[in-house]
Amino acid sequence: MNKKTVHPSMERVYKATKLETAELVKELNETPQTIYNWESRGISKSGAFKVSNKFKIDLGWILSGEGSPLMQPIQDSQVKTNTRRGGWVPVKSYSKMGFDGYYTEMGYMGNGGDGYVPSLTAGPNAYAVKGTGDSMYPAIRNGWYVVCDPDAEPTPTEFVEVQLKDGRRTIKEFIGIVGEVLHLLAVNGEKRTTFSMDEVDAIIAVSDIIPPSKHVHDYPIHPMQNIYED
Repeated sequence: MNKKTVHPSMERVYKATKLETAELVKELNETPQTIYNWESRGISKSGAFKVSNKFKIDLGWILSGEGSPLMQPIQDSQVKTNTRRGGWVPVKSYSKMGFDGYYTEMGYMGNGGDGYVPSLTAGPNAYAVKGTGDSMYPAIRNGWYVVCDPDAEPTPTEFVEVQLKDGRRTIKEFIGIVGEVLHLLAVNGEKRTTFSMDEVDAIIAVSDIIPPSKHVHDYPIHPMQNIYED
């Protein structure tokens, strides 16, 4: 590989993952052409988000090179001390819901790319998804925010975000995993869905559903505990 032709963002990805191009294609379930495009032009925001989730690498570091690539040591320290639960959660993507309830991450950078929503329970790596469309009505309404928390354990009968290896994402009720088969129920309760775990990239617990009135564009300077006061 000629390192001079590789975009700095992809140099960081290769350095952090210690993978070659062919290995990255397989791990991310992307086409070789997509990876080559990232190498020449820079990784896309949705691609960086996928790398961040897959390998636990900091999203901002992938895109800008600033900060630290490591997410896991920070997460472990914060979870052990139990002092960083709750706070302002960055909106990292928005969902364009279809009638079948699937969506694709639409490309917000995160870390305040489309503002913040409050959560009293979310962990340090939590992010929010803005829902659009009515496929999850009435549990999740058009324009509301879903807080997804990688630090939380998915719980049966509660909502989860399921990220599939083909790039689709969906929010459903988590029933359980039986014999390497993931069982889900549509948010509106109308349809049961199953996936082989070979198709699944990640199962992320949903910790909050936030109305649009709580969304802010700039990181707030006032205490978060006041946000729910009348």
